[in-house]
Amino acid sequence: MKSKSKAKDGLLTKEQLCERLNVDSTDFIDGLMASRKISYLRLGHRTVRFDWEKVQRELARLEVKAVGS
Repeated sequence: MKSKSKAKDGLLTKEQLCERLNVDSTDFIDGLMASRKISYLRLGHRTVRFDWEKVQRELARLEVKAVGS
């Protein structure tokens, strides 16, 4: 049986990243990967891992700030 432990400082799986970003589907993560908006490590044919701090920095760059009110 697989352990569903939460990685604190290590690398995250796609499912763990979904939990942290509060999204329901890994399709969203796949889209970010395909458009090269977030970086990831490919460890095998199907195995990818994400550095949480790096993903946070990359997503912060995509933030759109509202001008005016």
